[in-house]
Amino acid sequence: MRSASAIFARACLALTLWLTAGAAFAQQLEVLWLGHSAFRFTSPTGKVIVVDPFLKKNPRAPAKYKDLAALGKVDLILVTHGHTDHIADLSELATLTGATVVAPYELAVGLTALSMIDGAKMIAMNKGGTIAPLGPSIKIHMVHAEHSSSADLLSLKPDAQGARYIAGGAAVGYVIEFENGFRLYFSGDTDVFGDMALINRFFKPDLALVCIGGHYTMDPEHAAYAVRELIKPKQVIPMHWGTLPLLNRTPAEFRAALGDTPIKVLDMKPGDTLKF
Repeated sequence: MRSASAIFARACLALTLWLTAGAAFAQQLEVLWLGHSAFRFTSPTGKVIVVDPFLKKNPRAPAKYKDLAALGKVDLILVTHGHTDHIADLSELATLTGATVVAPYELAVGLTALSMIDGAKMIAMNKGGTIAPLGPSIKIHMVHAEHSSSADLLSLKPDAQGARYIAGGAAVGYVIEFENGFRLYFSGDTDVFGDMALINRFFKPDLALVCIGGHYTMDPEHAAYAVRELIKPKQVIPMHWGTLPLLNRTPAEFRAALGDTPIKVLDMKPGDTLKF
């Protein structure tokens, strides 16, 4: 028979583990906007995910983060498509941090073949796929986006031989489910499309990050329709605006187009962080 002291010790250990786990999941998700479509997400248990790393030549990236080392630890990099304003710093950041990279299949194969990404650190996947490279409590879903994709080797790898461009396959978005159950939809570059309603039906996102700049992506009016009628998140952050002269639409126009709705628009400036 176990002694009372042994039983007490085991009970204390169990309580400590329970309290520790509870404290971990009581932490919040941190969202840092790096300008354009580049974001850093720090999960409730400290896992760090960077999306579409475009920093060093990003005119709206905070000066601090033009030094990629300032991002600190990065566990995972998600790529939506091959355009330079989404992957310009992918190779350098992946090498610097040792992060695993997730990309649409054709783009992943091309970048790996060019030795821009270590194949052992690349996860090539496609729309409809779900992975958990950071452990079972964080799920990454690759979803549809309505956009083109190619990679400009002259801007990514100046010493590359042969054709200047490689096919980038399909453009995609992501839904990320974090440890605390919070669900984030990252649209990537896209126009509005009817099946955004399926993102609401399948995932019911708490937060959506959607492009609003126009010309290459949705403008504020199309983005407002997508958010209000199809995606229906609780909160939304407008992105991919103001970086280039052509991307001249604004969050104020997006808010006006959204109209009377319970969906909360969160204004961010590059370098701002929000917690959820």
